[in-house]
Amino acid sequence: MGICPVCNWTNCAVPDCTIPSSYWGKTFINATLELESAIQHYQRAEAKLGGAVTTISKKVDTINQHIDKVLENAPTKLKVTVNVNDADWQKIQELFAKERQWMTAQMQMHIREVNDMFIEERRRVQKRYKEYDGCYLGHYAQWFFWFFFVLEFFVFTSAIVMMVGRWCHWF
Repeated sequence: MGICPVCNWTNCAVPDCTIPSSYWGKTFINATLELESAIQHYQRAEAKLGGAVTTISKKVDTINQHIDKVLENAPTKLKVTVNVNDADWQKIQELFAKERQWMTAQMQMHIREVNDMFIEERRRVQKRYKEYDGCYLGHYAQWFFWFFFVLEFFVFTSAIVMMVGRWCHWF
C-alpha cells in the first residue's frame, strides 16, 4: 500500500489519515514535559546570568565609590576618567554570544529528542496494529466494513427465511 504522505505510516488510509487519539495524547504530554524542562533549564541559566550581571554591577559600583573617594581627597588638578577597553567590551560580547549558542544547542537537542520520541511512538503503534489483524485499514474503513458485513448478513438471513417460508407455505 506504500507510505502515507500525511502521517508517514506504512498502512494508512490516506483520505481519513486517522492517527489514534491515545497516540497524540501520550506524545503531546511527553512533548509538553520536555518543553517545560527546557524552559526551566533556560530560566535557571538566565538566573545564573542575571546573578553574574548583578555581581559585576556591584563590583563596578564599588570601584566607582573608591574613585569618588579618591577624587574627593585628590587635589583639584587631578583628573580621572574611566573608559571601557575595546578588548574588554569584545570579551563581554563574546560571552553573550557563547551563552546564546549554548542555549540554541540545548533547544535543538531537546527538539531532536522530542522528534525521536514521536518516531519511536509511531513505530510502536504501527507494530501494535500489525499484531492485531495484519493490516490497519483505519477507523472509518473498519466501520465501513462492519456496516456492510452486518447488512449483508441480515439480507442473506432474510432471503433464507423467505425461501424456507415459501417452501413451507407460510407466506
